[in-house]
Formats: sequence, C-alpha cells, structure tokens
Amino acid sequence: MTELARDGGGSAAPDAVPSVPGVAAWDLARLPGPRRHLDRVERDLRAGLDCVWYFPDTVVESGRAEFFLRELLHRFDGAVPVPGSVGPPEGGVEAPAPDVVAVPAQRTSGGAQDPAPGHVLFDPWHEEDDGFDADDPYGALLGNWAAPPAAPGAGPFAAAEPPGTAPAVSLVDRLAKELGATGDPLDELLRRARRGHRGSEGADQDEGVGGDAPGSPPTVVVRGWEEHSAEEMGQLLRTAHATFREAGLPAERRPRFLFAARVDDLPARALGRGPSPHQVTLHWWWRVWTRLDSEVLLAWRPRPPATAAQALYDRVTDSVVAEVCGPDVDRALVLREVWRGGDVESLRRALTTALPGVDDRGSRSWPRRMSTAHASRPSAEILDDWASGVVDSWDGHVRPVVAHRLLDPDSPELRVLVCHAQNRVLLPLIEEARTSLTELVPGLLRKGVDLDQLRERARSEHRVRNGLPAAPLAELEIGDLARVAGYLVLPSDQRDRLRRLSKARNHLSHLQPLGQEQLVAVTEALTTDWGTGGGR
Repeated sequence: MTELARDGGGSAAPDAVPSVPGVAAWDLARLPGPRRHLDRVERDLRAGLDCVWYFPDTVVESGRAEFFLRELLHRFDGAVPVPGSVGPPEGGVEAPAPDVVAVPAQRTSGGAQDPAPGHVLFDPWHEEDDGFDADDPYGALLGNWAAPPAAPGAGPFAAAEPPGTAPAVSLVDRLAKELGATGDPLDELLRRARRGHRGSEGADQDEGVGGDAPGSPPTVVVRGWEEHSAEEMGQLLRTAHATFREAGLPAERRPRFLFAARVDDLPARALGRGPSPHQVTLHWWWRVWTRLDSEVLLAWRPRPPATAAQALYDRVTDSVVAEVCGPDVDRALVLREVWRGGDVESLRRALTTALPGVDDRGSRSWPRRMSTAHASRPSAEILDDWASGVVDSWDGHVRPVVAHRLLDPDSPELRVLVCHAQNRVLLPLIEEARTSLTELVPGLLRKGVDLDQLRERARSEHRVRNGLPAAPLAELEIGDLARVAGYLVLPSDQRDRLRRLSKARNHLSHLQPLGQEQLVAVTEALTTDWGTGGGR
C-alpha cells in the first residue's frame, strides 16, 4: 500500500479546494444516464409524437437544460427552434474562459460561492464550430444576455429590446416568421411534411435513433422558459395535434412539437383535459443520473499506477464518493480530489470543503417510497422539491441533490452510505475469497482430521441452536472457516487474513463501515492468494 492509504488518506485543508478540470461539454451527453434519456425523447419525436420535456428550475437557470436541448436538436436535420418572447434572466451564467469548458452546474447555490476554484459554469451559447448558429438565425437574439448588448435599434429584430418596450409577439407569429410563412404556420409545416413525404417515397429510410431519414418532417422546438403565456403554448400544441391528425399523414410523417419547460412555464392544466400518451408524451428530468454516470466521470480521471492492494483501496474510495454525491454529479470529482480515502469523520471534513456554501434545503423531509424513485416522473408529494432542485431519483432512491445534510455529526446517514459503498465493492470479493478457500480445504486438512469432522466443528450457533445438520463444505461461511482455521494447515499470516475477512464481513453485514486500518488490512487480504506459501 502507498503511504496515502496507510496514513489514513485524509482530506485537504478546509480552505484548500483543489483546481479540478471540468468535464468537456461534449462529454457530458456521452454519460450513460443522459444519453439514455435523450434517446427516449428522440425516439418519441421520430415516432411522430409531440413531447413536453420538463426540467427542474435550477437546471434551467444553470444553463444545463439548454445544453441538453441543443444536444438533442443536433440529432435532427429539420429542427425549427422558435425564438422566445422573454429573454433569459439578468445576471445569468458567466461565460467561461476561452480555453476551458466545464460541466454546467447541476443547480445554483443560492448566492453561495459556487463553483469551487478551478470550476467555471457552462456558457450555453458558446460552442466550438458546430454549425448550430448558422442553422438558427435567432441564436444571437436569444443569446443577447450572454453578450454585450447592441446599440439601440441595431440587430434584425426589435424583440432584442428589454421587455416592456414593445408589445410581445405571439408564439404563432414568431413561428410563422421563423418558417418564412405569410399565413398559418401550421399549413407551412404540413406543406413541408408532405413535400418530404413525397421525396422520401421509394427511398431507403433509416428511421430511429441516430439520424434523420430522407425528407424527415420538421421538428418545432419551443423553450417554455422564454415564453410569456402557458395557455398560448397549450393552445398551439392542441391545435397542431388536431390539424396534423386530420391531414391524413401517417404519425411518423407528421410535424412534431417539442416543448422544453419548467413546471410553472407549462403546467399540466394548460395542455387541456390531460394529454393522451398517444398524442403527447411527457418526459421529466427525473431518474436520469445513476451511479454509473458518477463511476464513468471518475474513470475519466484515472489515478496513477498503484499496487493491487492500493488499486482496490482506490476502488472502495471511488465507490464511496459516488454513493455520497449521488445525483450531485458535479461534486464527484471535487470530493475525490479533496478526500483520498479514510474513515467517516475524514470524509465529513472533506465534504465540508467540497460543498458550496450553506444550503438549508436539504433539511426538508419527503416521502422515500420506492414507487416514487422508480416512477417515470416525480410524484405530486415531491413535485415542488423536484422543481426547486432539492431532490432527484438516483439509482432507485429518492435522494437530495445537495449533500449538506450529511455534515450533521449526529445523523447516521453518512455512515450508512459509506457502508453501502464498501459493501458493493468488498462483499463480492470476500465471497470469492471464501469460495477459493473452500476449494482448497480438502488438501489443507491436518493429519487425523477428516472433512466431516471439520464441517461438524464449523457448525454455526444458529445451526447448533436449531438442531440443524452441518452445512456442506461449499456452503460454509467465512466466519465458519475462521472458527476451524486451527484444523487447517495454514501459516499464521493466512489465518490472520482469514480472521480479518471474517470480521470485515461481519461489520459490513451489520452496516458498520470499516475504518482506515481495517480497510488497509482487508484490501491486502483480498489481493493475496490462499495457500501455505501466502504468495500473491
């Protein structure tokens, strides 16, 4: 083991937050959870379904919703983004340095200093040459909050002026202007869809996720957080659905609408009596992030080469970081840099360093029912908390997005999370070590001891108390083997390793996290082979 693990790992000084390189923006959408979520939305749109895509308020405010929306639009050749009537709020996201593109903040910190030094928030309108602005002539208009304002009267549209200086232009009129239509924009969308349908007849089509088919119908995109009227959006969606259905085009050839919004931007009542799943699908930024996303993020920042025992120690540390951060994926890299492993108290000190400011929202309580965690949307009981960015569904659990509640030394929650993470990595390996030893037992028996005697001596208290027969050799637990280690020809260091594994298994089974010294001993024991030589 390296000295880092032997001295307890520890954390950086409370005021020494390291500069951690952010994840490149184009890598963010490659994470398994967001990619799976984007694929679902894309699949419904390509099937001809209108979609409403709900985001928490804080995800919109940070620019992350805009980032994922643009990632989705890149998959469609016929995307028609409608310029908004309401500009983004003042004091928005700060543009990054020219040579740095970091992960967009998952949530704002209520005025606290966030992110940590070395982190910059993502500018949703900055992108390497991707051609998006060339396809979206309103890109500069919608992004005027991220750039110095033009002189009065400059620019192509009067809508660039502050709200209140000119009457709002209706959503239908802005859509018509975007399409270059002089009449009903829905008629123009139908004309384009029919033209594309005729052009695609007889052509080889490659429908589904991954690319537009030849002559694919247009996809109209409306950002609800840039609109002033929820009823206007709902009316357009209802009218468009009725119009396109009566036009006679097959579902997959109809123009489709995507409304990205917060709950308050487009409440369900604005959609009518309740959209049918065959008419409009609702997608929620819920159950998106998983443990795998955190593990991939950590894998993209590999550690230096190490011994087998140190590598296993690092795996346990990374598992703890992923479990503790949960849906707060932005903090995973920071916490791992601050905390290199150790006991629960060292982790709590590292969290104090890694977390931004003070956040009282995590002190709220909410239902933790499994049905809520596994549902496709947040339940009504936690909808407000979800919208404000407090809770999320992460790996089958309803979890707070921020981890300030874990700083309470009187709360057992941090210990439980650490134990879960240690269990996930170590228990399968302890079981493998047990299986390996049972296969060697017949050849390790001392003279005069047969296998039946060993099994009888290895009977657990539970079996003795209940009058159960001795377990087969293959079913002996690690504790049973430790009890009869004296009947095996094992050197003292191997018997010590067996006892360590037995104690570790017992601690983890009772949700007692292993301390620093125990972790070092167990990782060494698990990277050592059985046998009289004790070789690695």
